[in-house]
Amino acid sequence: MTTTRTVPMTQSLVGIRLHARRMPGGTPASSRTEQLLDLKQREAQREASVQAVVDLAKAAQRTVADVPAQVQKRLDEVAGIAVELGLALARELVGDAMGKGLLDPTETVVRCLRDCVHGSDRADLVVRLHPQDLAGVQNALQSRAEVADEVALARFVGDPSVPRGGVRAETGAGRLQYDPRDVLERICAEVRREASQ
Repeated sequence: MTTTRTVPMTQSLVGIRLHARRMPGGTPASSRTEQLLDLKQREAQREASVQAVVDLAKAAQRTVADVPAQVQKRLDEVAGIAVELGLALARELVGDAMGKGLLDPTETVVRCLRDCVHGSDRADLVVRLHPQDLAGVQNALQSRAEVADEVALARFVGDPSVPRGGVRAETGAGRLQYDPRDVLERICAEVRREASQ
């Protein structure tokens, strides 16, 4: 049987050196503690790295989810630019065709002759055309037997205020004006409206 004795301490323990106790396997206890602390620190770093990857994956997922909306927005912008570019090109082509006299207003004049509402005088129709269009329209109307009576009652006037390809018909009951530029602007407005839907 082992007995334990207690020795009373009357003096200070200053200067006494204690030896480190060894763990099984010969590793000092302080080294083992350091290893455990180091292991805990590495585990914390690993958890932080895992959380950073999870956060990055979530951010990437949100970005990828936003891609279709961003692409659609850009496509809408490109479509708007394409529409405006097309309309500007159409204006240039119509303006060039008008300037060169390539727009023949004969069919418009025929509609005016058929559809104009006359005032009290049946012969009150005045058809105003650009001076450079006047002779061509009058020549073309000579071969249109269906409106021969209306042509005979109408008066054709060259008017430089009427654009090339345009027609202005006046009677005692009112006025009808056809300007290819106005028609083009109405078409442009309709195209813009359709493109914005």
